[in-house]
Amino acid sequence: MATVILERDNCTMCGHCVEIDETLFNFDDDDKAMLIGAERDDNVDEIEVDDISVYEEAEDNCTGMCIEVYDD
Repeated sequence: MATVILERDNCTMCGHCVEIDETLFNFDDDDKAMLIGAERDDNVDEIEVDDISVYEEAEDNCTGMCIEVYDD
């Protein structure tokens, strides 16, 4: 199991994550990226996943460096 964190305060709204997979990432009403299915605490989205490949690609392409993948 791996943990993916998206720190929304650092989001530059570039849209790279959404372009990579809009079933996993989308924009919220405030035009900041969000992790679909994640829990939010203090403007930080966090989700546990089995397959990290798409999340790692999003992390590598994020201009705001707001996506972090921690493989347990």
